[in-house]
Amino acid sequence: MTVLLAANALAAVAGIAFALVGGVRPAALSESGTPSGGERFYGWMYAVRGVPLGVAAAVAPLVWAGAVCSLVLYTAAAAQVGDAAIGVATRKWTMIAGAAVAAVLHVATAVAIR
Repeated sequence: MTVLLAANALAAVAGIAFALVGGVRPAALSESGTPSGGERFYGWMYAVRGVPLGVAAAVAPLVWAGAVCSLVLYTAAAAQVGDAAIGVATRKWTMIAGAAVAAVLHVATAVAIR
């Protein structure tokens, strides 16, 4: 169980890091030269969602058990599935793999703590 909690926390911290990069340097994730105003806007939108959700996914299993924690983790997993779907649509294989692994870890942790 400790290994799963650590892996879940690591996945959540990675999600937080990518969300912060998306907010601060959106061109680093989109691979565009100079980000447009819209790209910066959506980068911050991603960060505003990703940071609190990542913190919740990392901390909730360490603080609570049961249905509330599972709900937090399932919500984080759903966001990661959405990110993976965007990766599929844009053919960004690292985005697909990273988000898929995070989603699996969040779901596995939710099941294990329930």
